[in-house]
Amino acid sequence: MIFLHWRRSFNYENGDILFINLSGHIQKVRYKVEVIEGVVRSSDVSYDRTFRKGEVQFEDSKELDWSRIRLLDEVDTDLLSLEYLREYGLKGNIQGSMKLTGELKDYITSFFDKDLTAGYYADEVPESLEERKRKVVTVNTYERNPLACKRCMEYYGVSCQVCQIDFEKIYGEVGRDFIHVHHIKPLHDIGQNYVVDPINDLRPVCPNCHAMLHRKEGGEYLTIEQLKNRIKSNLGGNHDHL
Repeated sequence: MIFLHWRRSFNYENGDILFINLSGHIQKVRYKVEVIEGVVRSSDVSYDRTFRKGEVQFEDSKELDWSRIRLLDEVDTDLLSLEYLREYGLKGNIQGSMKLTGELKDYITSFFDKDLTAGYYADEVPESLEERKRKVVTVNTYERNPLACKRCMEYYGVSCQVCQIDFEKIYGEVGRDFIHVHHIKPLHDIGQNYVVDPINDLRPVCPNCHAMLHRKEGGEYLTIEQLKNRIKSNLGGNHDHL
């Protein structure tokens, strides 16, 4: 899961949904996030000078209270600028945390409908699992970029690039926009500063095919094309599956 620490300027509780407004020259609501830990111990916070203007501000940040949040969705539209928000009930400017209610709440929430970081598959899938024994899988998370995943889905759609299953066609509304995103080149094989190309590096795949792409055969991972041909050969061309 991708998360970041957010200054606790309100009594945020686990599960709270926040909409983040960017100030300065942007002045738009851009992000929907979920509070996954209302109060974070200072010892669990990563303090980074990169985000501070100077040493004094950096040291002061260590005295702040923090919450942990995860990204749910991101949009970029002028319809969420202050000009439009005022038409739906916003009074004045946004100067801090405020509780959304009524028409303003309905208006803002109508622009956000995805959960960009939920359900993404680990890049390391265990070779085997033993019953009644907990197994922890550690993954590299520095390039599990939810926006790159979103761009990938916008380009390729949400049908599996291996078996072509479309979850909405099979399950109806509950399956809309559900898909996993597969890194063609595993994250553990690339450097930390590598920038993922959502078109060339990623592909949407269903959970079944995703799991098979992360299993080795003869010491090697199958490619998407190899797995696609395997399914076609074994199922005689009828390769939609659940």
